[in-house]
Amino acid sequence: MPHIVIKSLKVGLWVIFTLIFITTNSTEIKSDKRILAAGGYVLNIAGESELKLEGIINFETEIKRSSIGEEYTTLKLSLTDGQQLPGHSLGFFLSKHNQFVEIGNGRHEISGNIEGFLNYFDGVFGFANVNEFGELPFFAKNGAVTIDNIEDKILKGSINVVFENINEESIAITGNFVALRR
Repeated sequence: MPHIVIKSLKVGLWVIFTLIFITTNSTEIKSDKRILAAGGYVLNIAGESELKLEGIINFETEIKRSSIGEEYTTLKLSLTDGQQLPGHSLGFFLSKHNQFVEIGNGRHEISGNIEGFLNYFDGVFGFANVNEFGELPFFAKNGAVTIDNIEDKILKGSINVVFENINEESIAITGNFVALRR
């Protein structure tokens, strides 16, 4: 009889421990899993304060020629607040040397060696103006823009970029988007 009681206690303790481990809070990063409408984005900012940004996103592609005749394929992402608070605007320029190289699906790394905004370059340049953080613009320091699917009228992807302003204040912006061709 005592043997049955001990076995019952062991099984009961295993059930209790299992329930404890299942019901405790997870340390996983929670993300916004809602389905985005075409032309929309949801971004989270981590920095001095945390914000959620939503708005309108468009993209355009073109082939540009530098002053010395080199051709660059470019993709421009324009993100605006659509009059939602907090006020903000962001932009990303993806550029590839040679008109025959398409900017397609995959991870596109931020370029740390861009010497000027108007110069042609290989890589990704980004900027962010977020009213909540003052008047100084932030420029992409590291991270990537990932394109999951690009079609004729729609581009789906995600952003995971750290921005820094001239005072070396930084913000991390992450999130998803579904851009419409302008």
